[in-house]
Amino acid sequence: MRVIKIVVLIVFLLVLSVLAMIYFLPNKAHMERSVVIKSPASKVYHELITFRNFNKWSPWAAKDPTAKYSYTGPDFGAGATISWLSENPDVGNGSLEILLTDKSKRVVWEMNFDGYQSSPTSSFLLSQINDSETQVVWTYDEEGISGFSKIFMLGIDGFLGGDFESGLNELKKRVESLPNFNVKIFPEYVVGFHYIGVRDSSLNEPSLIDAKMAADFGDLVAYADQYDLVVKGVPFAMYTASGDFNVDFTCGLPVMETDTIYDERIQLYYQDTVQCLVGKYFGSYDELPTAHEEINKFASYYNYDIIGLSWESYITGYDSELDTSQWQTNIYYPFK
Repeated sequence: MRVIKIVVLIVFLLVLSVLAMIYFLPNKAHMERSVVIKSPASKVYHELITFRNFNKWSPWAAKDPTAKYSYTGPDFGAGATISWLSENPDVGNGSLEILLTDKSKRVVWEMNFDGYQSSPTSSFLLSQINDSETQVVWTYDEEGISGFSKIFMLGIDGFLGGDFESGLNELKKRVESLPNFNVKIFPEYVVGFHYIGVRDSSLNEPSLIDAKMAADFGDLVAYADQYDLVVKGVPFAMYTASGDFNVDFTCGLPVMETDTIYDERIQLYYQDTVQCLVGKYFGSYDELPTAHEEINKFASYYNYDIIGLSWESYITGYDSELDTSQWQTNIYYPFK
């Protein structure tokens, strides 16, 4: 009996020691890895604000090629979510959701795994070293850890560190293979707007198109002035058809909603809220076709599915700026 009592006492002390150790262990965990990518921060940022191409650099995708993926929420930015189902115990079931974005500086994800009560966060911190290099730090953070999970978290660096290193190296390869674009391109939600417009067409020759559009915009501005319409934005042109010989387009002017139009040539339209790739172009109108080509190349690389009609908004032009290199045109391509 004395031996049994001693054994029980030893076990009790051991359990007490373990519980005491667990109590004093930190209730939060942090792990990080970093890499330097030879690209501006904006290029890295584009890869992190959407899950469209995540599996092209994810450290976990190759572990189970048969895993099933689904996407919910918006296509980019806060709320975008990727979920997966896998029978591979190294992958399991779970989801990632983008919590917040700080343009070209930070992207934060929330991580959820089936059977795991906590929801850790994963952050990408971008620090541009110079015009052509960016340091990317990928972090794992968890708070409110309790019980035996504290012991497990002591080894988090060993459990996830290798995966984070692998993922960053694959991200580096992908971003550094991105073509260079002269036009600044980014995804954006465009809120729906009313506009008055004139449908027109022209021979496909730049000077003739410019002349037609200038006349149409002049008519729209004059109409808005005559009937005291509140202008809500800059003039734009939406291309409805284009061929080798002719171009069809609608010249538009965003306005406050109105009930009646008193000119047969002018119509009232509404552009629905839509997500777009926006190309911010500076230069003369002669090079606009090249800017459109770049946006389409960008869409192909980043796997954006272009839908609907594109349009050009003329932020500054010959009416306000003599230097053609300073003319700003924003080009919008809706995508799904």
